[in-house]
Amino acid sequence: MPSIYADTVIRNANIITIDPGRPRAEALAMLHGKFAAVGSADDVSDWVGPDTRVLDMDGKTVLPGFIDAHIHVLNSGIRHVMAADCAQPTIAAIQEELRKRVAVTPAGQWVQGFKFDDTKTAENRFLYRADLDAVSSEHPILVAHRAGHVYYLNSLGLELAGFHSETPDPSGGRLGRNPDTGELDGVVYERAIEPVRFGLIPVETPEIRREGLRTICRMLNEAGLTSVHDARVTAEEFTTYQEGYKEGDLSLRVYCLLYYPHFPALRDAGVVAGLGDDRLRIGGIKMVADGAIATRTAYLSSPYEGSCCDYGILAMEEDEINERVMEMHKAGFQVCIHANGDSTIEMVVSAYERAQKAHPRPDPRHRIEHCTLVNPDLLSRMKALGAVATPFCTYVYYHGEKMPFYGEERLRWMFAQRSFLDYGIVSTGATDYPPGPFEPLMGIQSCVTRTDSEGRVWGENQKVTVEEALRIYTLHGAYAGFEEHIKGSIETGKLADLVVLGDDPTAVDPLTIIDIPVMQTIVGGETVYGG
Repeated sequence: MPSIYADTVIRNANIITIDPGRPRAEALAMLHGKFAAVGSADDVSDWVGPDTRVLDMDGKTVLPGFIDAHIHVLNSGIRHVMAADCAQPTIAAIQEELRKRVAVTPAGQWVQGFKFDDTKTAENRFLYRADLDAVSSEHPILVAHRAGHVYYLNSLGLELAGFHSETPDPSGGRLGRNPDTGELDGVVYERAIEPVRFGLIPVETPEIRREGLRTICRMLNEAGLTSVHDARVTAEEFTTYQEGYKEGDLSLRVYCLLYYPHFPALRDAGVVAGLGDDRLRIGGIKMVADGAIATRTAYLSSPYEGSCCDYGILAMEEDEINERVMEMHKAGFQVCIHANGDSTIEMVVSAYERAQKAHPRPDPRHRIEHCTLVNPDLLSRMKALGAVATPFCTYVYYHGEKMPFYGEERLRWMFAQRSFLDYGIVSTGATDYPPGPFEPLMGIQSCVTRTDSEGRVWGENQKVTVEEALRIYTLHGAYAGFEEHIKGSIETGKLADLVVLGDDPTAVDPLTIIDIPVMQTIVGGETVYGG
């Protein structure tokens, strides 16, 4: 019998623990933000005292809190506060959303939009400068594709950026041009946008960043997320995280992948990955080596379907990848490189191999962010390195209309959760939101069924079981951040993070997992959603 009582006890529950030593339980106790007991009703009954909160789940399913190991958290929250939502069905509707922002923005100041997706519009095309000029000629306008990596400027935006028809394509990027006239069409690819995003556009105010933090925490908690790996954190965003933590606004656990330009200062200050606590921690260093799947700019070894010579865009040359990996590895950091195409993944794996050979470390756990298109050779080498993969989990379901750009044979090796498991590689749940919807249950269904929202199956050989998908979305995410010993499963002594679902994902038709309601989300023993 314990000498103290639990803060909260859950009973009459269908608990899926993700603990192989006790896969299922019916009750648990939480004390001081951790699980104090897990087991049968009798195992937990002695933890109930006069002040214990007792939650009768009436047979509902309880899981460890979901972990998204690659998602753009705070930046997305900020966009929800200050940018036009361009996830609209027509270009006219997108223009109307942008005009709403123009109406409240002084002339000369930037108007921004995000979540535009060409294949989701009736026109099924990119935005062009003329589309945005029709919104305003007095405001520079920047719209981001939902995938990032491709951006759209109006004429004033192009002028302020110093882009004109004679401007050469920058290294790691490209400027879109009218094929008949050579004039810029307003489309800006990959690193070509960096002088605009990180030079011309003002940093958001602290107030907007804090509101963005509250907004995104609420959205993600409602989906059952308790931990996230924010996949590109700037200095200003890290400040906001610290402020939000101090003021009680941070209802998620955040593992920060810091934006590469901050690496030299961190290294010179003696900071290494892992600094922080179980709520807010400095993780790896993030870089981007190629384009995106949703914008068809991932750098492939063979051309895109229907093209003779379009291999995508390499955003970092191989020498740059090698140099940066070596310096970060030597400094003791976890390296986290966005690499979608098989050609890019080959470069990243080779760079990791060189660094580990030159400066051996026992468990660097370097990551390949997205790691979309693989092959047996890459998988074998990743296993030997102990590298972690963070593949898109909601893409097959949500972006089904884009899959034909890759062809059936490539799709057998894309978002390859089955292959990662079979080769003994730790792969995580990840969505990259905004590029993919963030709902974990959509990701789990997508990994299990490989079926899109229209019922089409893509890469059927990469299906995993529901139980495997649940582990991917919990314990594997913890592992990717060196935190598997403190979270990711419901075990005594681990952090009391959990989600309550209205049904059991292992018992329903897999094609209906997305419809299971999230009833309650608990972080550190405290309810942050529902209840």
